[in-house]
Amino acid sequence: MEVAVIGDVMLDEYAFGTVERISPEAPVPVFLYKSSKFLPGGAANVALNLAKLDLNVYLYGIIGDDEDGEKLISICQSLGINFRFYKSKLRTLKKTRMLSKHHHVLRIDYEEVFPPSDAYELLDMINTNVDAVVISNYDKGTVSVETLNFVRTRFKDSLKAIDPKSLLWESYGFDVIKPNLSELSKATHKNLLTMEDVKDTSMEVFNKLKPEAIVSTMGDKGMWIITESEEIYIPAYKREVYDITGAGDTVLAWIVWGKLNGKDWRSTGDLAARAAAITVSRLGAYAPTLEEVLNYSIT
Repeated sequence: MEVAVIGDVMLDEYAFGTVERISPEAPVPVFLYKSSKFLPGGAANVALNLAKLDLNVYLYGIIGDDEDGEKLISICQSLGINFRFYKSKLRTLKKTRMLSKHHHVLRIDYEEVFPPSDAYELLDMINTNVDAVVISNYDKGTVSVETLNFVRTRFKDSLKAIDPKSLLWESYGFDVIKPNLSELSKATHKNLLTMEDVKDTSMEVFNKLKPEAIVSTMGDKGMWIITESEEIYIPAYKREVYDITGAGDTVLAWIVWGKLNGKDWRSTGDLAARAAAITVSRLGAYAPTLEEVLNYSIT
């Protein structure tokens, strides 16, 4: 099966070093740099998670004409991800996380918001026929209302899933909509303090947008899956957390995989929760395999 991923691609850098003293120049720690590890981030991490599930993935995003963009290209090639990137005049999106003994010291964001003209150029590059389309929006300009209109028109018969960020109310016509807690709260102008608050608000969104399912993720509190006939609570599996980076990307990928393979919603949510538990137990965004998830030991 084939899946297209459209969204904000990023380069994730993990800079390893040690902190053993405070700077004499200011009351800040001195980070002694040792080495770096580079991984695909943002929409590219969604693509990696899908590729690990033996799906044929086509990744569409915007990069800069720079060294970080070339590094992201090289990483995608090494991971077997098919890609088409539009090269912007702006820089490649990048996050550098500085770690000392597995503890985050600082995160540096190299951030741009790409202009609508770049997003239009990217749409002109999308010409694949796929079983599913996944939108991964991080509000960096790659995904716009026009992108959603394009997907609705171009991929009428494909499964359509979206991580909407600020475009929740514009996500009508998508089969799976996966907001996280903060996105749901911001879009509905509500303080979601209890599990019932999240369920009720997810139901309100479902009734307005009418997807096949709303999947509202709540971090270590699990997720609600709201469909026409079911209100399913999926608890999070407890695991020692090293890094929450990419957990939402993993959930989105596994939801898409489950539906493409005919799984019911409870089974799909349970697999996604297991996959997320494995992801957060590893340092850096990690894409688990099907074998890892099926063999996951519940403790």
